[in-house]
Amino acid sequence: MGYTRNDWSEHYSGGRGFRRLGDEERGLLVEHAPAPEGGRALDIGCGTGELSVYLASLGYTVDGVDFAEGALERARAEHTGVVGVRWLCLDVEHDDPADLAEDGYALVVLRLCIAFIRDRARVLRRLAARLRDSGVLVIITPVVEHTAEERRHTALDERELAALTDGFEHAERFDAEGLALLVLRGPAGSFSAEEKLRPEPQAVFGAAAVVTDASGRVLLGRSTRDMWELPAGRIETGEAAQTAAVRELAEETGLTARVEDAHVITVLHDDRLDVRRVTAVVRVTTWSGELGLPEPHRFVRWEWHDVNTLGTLGKIFAPSAQALSAVWPGVLPGLPPTHSYACSTAVPPVPGEPAEAGRLRERMADLVTEKGWEPSPRVQAALREVPRHRFVPEAPLETAYHDDLAVVTVRESPRTALSSVSAAWLQADMTEQLRLEPGGTVLEVGSGGYNTELLAYVLGERGRVVTVDVDPYVVHRTQRLCAEAGSGRVTAVLGDGGLGAPGHVPARGFDGIVITHNASDVSPAWREQLAEGARLVVPLEMGGYTRSLTLVRRGDVLYCEHWTYCGFVRDRGAAARAPPPSPWPAARSRCGRKTVSLATPPGSRKRCADRGANSPPASSSAASSISRPCRSTPRPRCRGSAAWPPRRVPP
Repeated sequence: MGYTRNDWSEHYSGGRGFRRLGDEERGLLVEHAPAPEGGRALDIGCGTGELSVYLASLGYTVDGVDFAEGALERARAEHTGVVGVRWLCLDVEHDDPADLAEDGYALVVLRLCIAFIRDRARVLRRLAARLRDSGVLVIITPVVEHTAEERRHTALDERELAALTDGFEHAERFDAEGLALLVLRGPAGSFSAEEKLRPEPQAVFGAAAVVTDASGRVLLGRSTRDMWELPAGRIETGEAAQTAAVRELAEETGLTARVEDAHVITVLHDDRLDVRRVTAVVRVTTWSGELGLPEPHRFVRWEWHDVNTLGTLGKIFAPSAQALSAVWPGVLPGLPPTHSYACSTAVPPVPGEPAEAGRLRERMADLVTEKGWEPSPRVQAALREVPRHRFVPEAPLETAYHDDLAVVTVRESPRTALSSVSAAWLQADMTEQLRLEPGGTVLEVGSGGYNTELLAYVLGERGRVVTVDVDPYVVHRTQRLCAEAGSGRVTAVLGDGGLGAPGHVPARGFDGIVITHNASDVSPAWREQLAEGARLVVPLEMGGYTRSLTLVRRGDVLYCEHWTYCGFVRDRGAAARAPPPSPWPAARSRCGRKTVSLATPPGSRKRCADRGANSPPASSSAASSISRPCRSTPRPRCRGSAAWPPRRVPP
């Protein structure tokens, strides 16, 4: 249809509208969506406001939303005396929803507008995420079967109606004078990897194209088999995988790309019945054209999807699911195992993010500063520029940019995290404590991607970060996500971080080392690989609790100049051991030369990060030991003090 905001504004400004709200619609809304006490409703595509005003009469406080200013001008003029309705100009498909109610809605209604929304699955998931507990999403739409030929572009067919219910626990359908009224509850979607029939022998070697738009959303087609698929197909005789992917993209979607902008990132190999199936996963970094439907016999529609909602889409063709997981590890957990053969390591970063991500990133950086962590200008700039959500692609934007939440990325069990992206305030504080200068080289022990890229940003274009992890999956995930959205200045290495990064140490040592897992002791390799005057930041377990210590190297001695309470995932390297029991004994380290006591002064501020972290009461007094002498340089940012020779500080 290609209607624009101006088209719709002119439609309404010219005195036209849509079908008026019928008695059966009113009755079904009263029956299935009665207004709770303090209930708020969101009316999408409100037009001239008839439904918004009716919902207000039922007891709702209403946000009437339309992207056509002409519609809202009429709504304001025709309902000037109505209380409890707020009129908002917003395109729910493309705009940042910052003006919507932060505490959510008891009811969301889309009346006579769903047919005009291109990315229906994505929009419905965004709206469902704003429902309060026990909230209801209602869709009212014409049905093709009951609509005249010339107006069928305003209606949905049965297959399209069924697709709208994916991702909801409960779905009911009612008839309202020829309109379909869907009542959807319980947004708790999942996905399943689906197969087709036995592949034809000539189709066992295929290519799948992974394409994203300017907002970082991935393109999937709803096939006539009622499952979501990537643009993909067989590789013809004499054809390269990149060429096949570009050809299939054009044939199936109408979009065009150059072979030079198509990169084989991995080749997947699995079995389908008695056939060995091989799929080249091709990342297309640049494309052009308008999305169409050249093959309606194979696909019902193409839509752009937020990556973090892929796990709620319902049926996904199995090779497409595997390809998506290859590009964004972790977004579709629980897939059957497949063999993967990594290929290109020179894929350029692919830009693209929704406007909402920029706003939330700014808010996160502001909150970190407002809460007293006071990062330097370069660290603040890193918080505002590095796209944190792209390193936790499975998480909603609000979760990714929460300043005080860690995002678990690998679990051993529902209650045990093995890897996570730490809370932003803690990452900012630990980065600040390293006191990095542009052009340096830093070692990070415990990979993830986001913290690595924060460090790379602070180090600048001449800097470099080496990140080490003992888990092959975490290293692979870090490599892939840094390739998608990183600086190109990160080297991810598989190994035991307790040994540092032998083979990657600069001639004079690392300009900083940061440990991102709980440590029971200071590894000798960390001190040996640290440059003179540089800093090691390590979360050290002491007496059953964890403190992030900032240790500066002077000769063969590490002096402690700062600490703060924190909590991280456990060490899984050779040096891992159970944390010492409480209560807070002053004890000699296993391999330490001397013992140093630490104390918590009265009123000391307590902070914890990452799931499973523990903190003692802010006023408790505690002593513990580390493996090197420590000396404190009094600073306002310190959360405690350490001194040499050892002495206990009274509470």
